[in-house]
Amino acid sequence: GGGGGPEITTTTQVRSGTYAVRGRDASGQTYEGSAQIQATGPNTWRVTWRVDGETAQGVGLTVGDALVVGYTSGRETGVVIYGAEPNGNLTGLWTQGREGGVGAETLMPR
Repeated sequence: GGGGGPEITTTTQVRSGTYAVRGRDASGQTYEGSAQIQATGPNTWRVTWRVDGETAQGVGLTVGDALVVGYTSGRETGVVIYGAEPNGNLTGLWTQGREGGVGAETLMPR
């Protein structure tokens, strides 16, 4: 590559676009929705989720095959880490709020 600045080698399959969301929260309740992932740089992303009429917004960073996103949902702050699958799916684990607990989520490219 050209230009200045350090480069992070990335083999991740993360792509900008719209994703279908399927997940399970810490209490075992399932949910579905959609997510929009938009590249803001070579390794940085803006992510917007729409689930059950609620919108969450975050910023992310890819390192290798992992996408880490910090986000806000309502008045709560959370973090999610996704692993990129060869088929383009992103499978992740998340936690938010003060109570702890871990949810699971898969993003599937539309």
